[in-house]
Amino acid sequence: MKIIITIILGVFICFGCERNPKQINNNNKSNTTINTENNIKVSKKNSNNEKRSIEQLNLIPIDTVDSKSENIYKKYGIEFSGNCYTCDLAEIAITEQTLKLTNVCDVNLNREFEIIKITNAKSEIEIKTQQSDFIFTEIDKTPIYELKITGKEINAENLRISKYYTLKKLLKKFEQHDCGDFEG
Repeated sequence: MKIIITIILGVFICFGCERNPKQINNNNKSNTTINTENNIKVSKKNSNNEKRSIEQLNLIPIDTVDSKSENIYKKYGIEFSGNCYTCDLAEIAITEQTLKLTNVCDVNLNREFEIIKITNAKSEIEIKTQQSDFIFTEIDKTPIYELKITGKEINAENLRISKYYTLKKLLKKFEQHDCGDFEG
């Protein structure tokens, strides 16, 4: 008798635990898609409005280090001059409402652009601001993005835009990621 009661309680517990997460997931369904490969969260504001937002996309500038290498982590790396010598490159942080350029060496040197519209296609992210359009084309699944800017030219001292960007969290995977003991 104790065995039967234990089995029945076990079955109720299993079904009870299994049912609650499904109910929670069904109740919290929204029009949100998460692309974990690129850490990009895309959510539609409403069905009539095409405006989308990308949250928490932090990109760092990289450059071609060894164009002949087939290993993506050896082919690209930090640009020594812009990161270690002149310190004039810009990191890019994209939030729901802004695109922010920040100097790689000094977080106090930055410039923000209000995002008007974001279009997230299969291999391209286009971010429209009042002044310019930032078009990030994924050229490798790592991901490596090639950036093209159309519209008004971005002229900001010590915020030089790189041709290539990758996710900040991936920097350590690239072969060259340290300025070392450079005293320039």
